[in-house]
Amino acid sequence: MKETLLTNKLKITGLVVYFIVLFIERLLAVLLSINHGGVYAVLTGNYFNYITYGVTCLSLAAGTVLMIKPLFGLLKALFSKAGYPFEENYKAIVIAAMALLYGGMMHTGFTLAPIQFVAYGFLIASMIVRTVEKCKEDKSKRFASIVSVIYLTLFSMTVPVCYIALKLGALTIPFYIAEFAAAFVLIPVFGLMLFKFFNDGITNFSIINPLIMLILSGAAVALKWSEEINAFVLIFVILTTVFYLAFGIAAGKKSK
Repeated sequence: MKETLLTNKLKITGLVVYFIVLFIERLLAVLLSINHGGVYAVLTGNYFNYITYGVTCLSLAAGTVLMIKPLFGLLKALFSKAGYPFEENYKAIVIAAMALLYGGMMHTGFTLAPIQFVAYGFLIASMIVRTVEKCKEDKSKRFASIVSVIYLTLFSMTVPVCYIALKLGALTIPFYIAEFAAAFVLIPVFGLMLFKFFNDGITNFSIINPLIMLILSGAAVALKWSEEINAFVLIFVILTTVFYLAFGIAAGKKSK
């Protein structure tokens, strides 16, 4: 892999900012969601808030434990003249990143969405740097690598944030099942795709992944349609599907 010290440091920076910023935002959520956020406050007694708060706490705890070793190594390498050995640490990094992401997909009483997007933006920036490396390494794989980073970015946006339902009546439980299933299944799916991308510079273009996304995210959007249209997820479900059909299938064939 044609990794220079510059691209190594840029990837380190993207990942470090992702971990630290999302950790701080979710830590504030745990501390301040008890009586903050109206219907999303834990003290409202709504079982939905108990679940999201619990998941956020578990995600923060697991993410903290899992990210300590890779984050320490990343920070140490960032302020040294040596590069970070990414090849042997991508697995630990992705697992920690996904563990922390579970909490990010829970809408708690205290949520700073713009701050979360800053964290996700830096993760995407590290992915772009990986694509640059792959393009320099193998010119014949440029198309597949560029398609990979765009596809992964779009796919990541289809994971629905878990929101409360107030006016769905009999559809409330089916909606909760759909949105939690989408978040809990699509995060590891995205993680596996991201791990392959970081390792190979090209992701997995299996048709199974967008099909799972269509079913789960589509169900979450459809079941809440009568109360509120989740335009963000709907738009990215459409964009991801169209992009995959237009470029993903072709990129998968060229990457073999």
